[in-house]
Amino acid sequence: MNQKTTLVFILFFSFCSFAFGDENDQNAKNTTLPAIANDIATQFHNMGWFSGSVLVIQEDKEIFVSSYGFQNIKEQIKNTGQTRFNLGSIMKDFTKVLVLQQIEKGKFRLNSQLISFDLGFKQSFTEDITIEQLLNHSAGFEDIFVAEYRENPLAFDTLDKKLSILIDRPLIFKPGTDNQYSNYGYIVLGKILEKVTGKPFEELLKNKIFLPTEMTDTTFEPSYSHDHQSVKYTYQYDSTLREVGVVEHPSPDGGIESTIRDVHRFYKALFYTDKLLQNSNPINRKVFAMDDPHWGAYGGGLGVSAAVEIDLARNYQIVVLANSDNLVAELISGRILSFIKNGEYAPVRQLEKNFAYEYYKTNGKKKFSKQFKLAYSDEGYERFIGRTINELGMELLRAESFTEAFDMFYYLVSLFPDAPQVYDSLAFAYLSKGDETTAKETFSQSLAIKADFESDYVSDNYGHDDSVVD
Repeated sequence: MNQKTTLVFILFFSFCSFAFGDENDQNAKNTTLPAIANDIATQFHNMGWFSGSVLVIQEDKEIFVSSYGFQNIKEQIKNTGQTRFNLGSIMKDFTKVLVLQQIEKGKFRLNSQLISFDLGFKQSFTEDITIEQLLNHSAGFEDIFVAEYRENPLAFDTLDKKLSILIDRPLIFKPGTDNQYSNYGYIVLGKILEKVTGKPFEELLKNKIFLPTEMTDTTFEPSYSHDHQSVKYTYQYDSTLREVGVVEHPSPDGGIESTIRDVHRFYKALFYTDKLLQNSNPINRKVFAMDDPHWGAYGGGLGVSAAVEIDLARNYQIVVLANSDNLVAELISGRILSFIKNGEYAPVRQLEKNFAYEYYKTNGKKKFSKQFKLAYSDEGYERFIGRTINELGMELLRAESFTEAFDMFYYLVSLFPDAPQVYDSLAFAYLSKGDETTAKETFSQSLAIKADFESDYVSDNYGHDDSVVD
């Protein structure tokens, strides 16, 4: 960390805690809140990280609204309250609403079994999967991001194509016995909705959600001819933003292009009215935890970060949407919510991979290898260091900074020599550089550790699958 950054952290930490004589004095807090929300967002923006919009509402009154950065950097068009951003996995709340609407109509129940919809699943235990398990990520499906999908996400441009990815793969646990986040489960739900209603998912979104809630600035697909459509940017290891373009097609697990006020309209209708669902229905209240003090919804991906905090106890709604990534929206929304609840919030600090790259560039390869692990923990970072280094290495590969990328992957091997994943990443680095032979040899070390290990990046295990003799 350089001297300037350290000074910013020290100054920031000195005023990130506040006290109120009466914690129920919302008027006093609301007077301070705009300056606090703006300062939090500005801190992230000044790092080069946050580009987006923030909205804070309490009891239908806009306490704070502001935008930062650019809708389009190349054309120097600034973000505004009208800018449309991708919502990522916040889409799942829209899919939940569509599912619950069909339950209200009696088309199926929470305990209806997947097998009854005849989608083609034949694996062991899939007959036990229920709608509720698909909704709460306990159905046993792995996530969609297997090597086949990673290799070319844009090839999967229909629900049927996405459904085919895992339709024959074994479940990773028996339904209902564990919980693991799965985008794929929501793709299955989308296909069920289409089969039950006889209508395309996009049409259901428009007619059953967008129109009733007057979300006039929201669409399922991006519209790049729209005056307020944002361009997506990824926050790079060197603290710059790079345009990423279209990387995936929207589907029931992630997508939608919307504005901060339209997102607020959706959640206001969901939690405070009967426009979308019967608010008093115990099933609806259970699925959306309406009797809890808080509901959070978050979305992320390449060039995407979105966050919604519904403080049901105090009647606050916070919406943060960004056309930059690495979860920056929820880091901002979480701090604003913390201030509302407690009068204090965590200090802002640099993203883990950016801290790692700065340490590497400042101290050199040798010192990085010897001291970074300790420096990482001393700085207070708790995220798994292996994931941080792997992500940094992959970004360096995409930038064709091969020397730096290989330094990261060999460092990863030194940290976790018995983990097959690290040799998979190193093999992918060699493949990215064009050395297929060394890539295959390197992946052999993954298989030596775990014979049935499957690459996260290459669907044929770097040619090893072709070597298997029946």
